Amino acid sequence: MSEITTLLWDVDGTLLDFETSEEICMNQCLENYGISIDRQQFEWYKACNRSYWERFERKEIPKERVYIGRFEDFFAYLEIDGIDYRSFNDDYQKELGNSAVLQDYALELCQRLSAKYRQYVVTNGSSIAQNGKLRDSQLYGLMDGIFISEEMGTEKPSKEFFDLCAQKIPDYDPQATMIIGDSLTSDMAGGGNAGIRCCWYNPAGLPVPEGMKIDYVISSLRELETILLVEEGA
Repeated sequence: MSEITTLLWDVDGTLLDFETSEEICMNQCLENYGISIDRQQFEWYKACNRSYWERFERKEIPKERVYIGRFEDFFAYLEIDGIDYRSFNDDYQKELGNSAVLQDYALELCQRLSAKYRQYVVTNGSSIAQNGKLRDSQLYGLMDGIFISEEMGTEKPSKEFFDLCAQKIPDYDPQATMIIGDSLTSDMAGGGNAGIRCCWYNPAGLPVPEGMKIDYVISSLRELETILLVEEGA
């Protein structure tokens, strides 16, 4: 197998601490509407949001339904009427773009790896939020390319998404490419569909599911450098 030369990075939950930025963003958007929520209500929203994204990844619903449906359900749960869900989502996406929180060692790692590896972002997030967060976090300039599903017309984990990425990466070699991400249904399944090596970022220490192609499991981003050194000597 070829030595790794190309890294495909997931953003939310991998390079960026999405849960922290999500909470900052949600509280700010709700405050603009004169609404405040408690921890239990926020946890309800997070579960609702995850369920929508999982349905999207299974191709059960379009992305537009994710953006609107989660807020329809959330405000129904809060028993609050009169919200324009589309406008709220627009505000939320803009706020997300200004709420980037880096994972520990993410920026330093990408800086160190940029001298030797080609690095690309592969994300299902919205264009306005992801471009904003990547610039705000200083990760944007370290990437050789940014692949956002909204702009590609297809999304992870589909093979079509990764095929389009491959067409835009010079001298692309799947045998020399690895994806790093936290999502089993999006990143690891997508990497499997693309026939590339898969590194699961798993800080919670969840069990590795049987039957899924996962080559490496890391609990912190610092462990990735060790894996790449092992790959060099393989």
